[in-house]
Amino acid sequence: MSDGREIISQALVKTASHYGFRGVRATNFYREWPETICLLNLQKSSWGPQFYLNAAVWFRRLGLERRPKEHNCHIRWRVNSQMEDTRSKAFTQALNLEYGLPDDQRQSIVRDGVDTYGFGLLARCESELTALQVADECEPHVMVDIKARSREKAD
Repeated sequence: MSDGREIISQALVKTASHYGFRGVRATNFYREWPETICLLNLQKSSWGPQFYLNAAVWFRRLGLERRPKEHNCHIRWRVNSQMEDTRSKAFTQALNLEYGLPDDQRQSIVRDGVDTYGFGLLARCESELTALQVADECEPHVMVDIKARSREKAD
């Protein structure tokens, strides 16, 4: 088997381009719209050869960031948090390099997961309103910054 991290990155690059996202150092993938910046982030565990995939949305009216960090974004979720249990377990195993999987299987599981629950959901977040709608659909596994809800309540 080859380097698992490279297999994960390849799966992300292939899927990102399909949705119009651009990679920065093969760990962050951004897409910009007039109201939002969407991000998919590959995070390495501090405790072992495991990775996590985080999806996030930045509201431009709340800050002038061009490349916001995932942990600072206004809406955030772990990609596998949106999956049913069996699929989430397989996805988590594919992101764990200690778990022996053939490269093509690891890549396929990651690609399918981010297609639906990562880039697929983020591609719908082209405005604040649609981003908040996606967050509502994905509750309770989505964190929404209270500032992001402030305009919604005012309208």
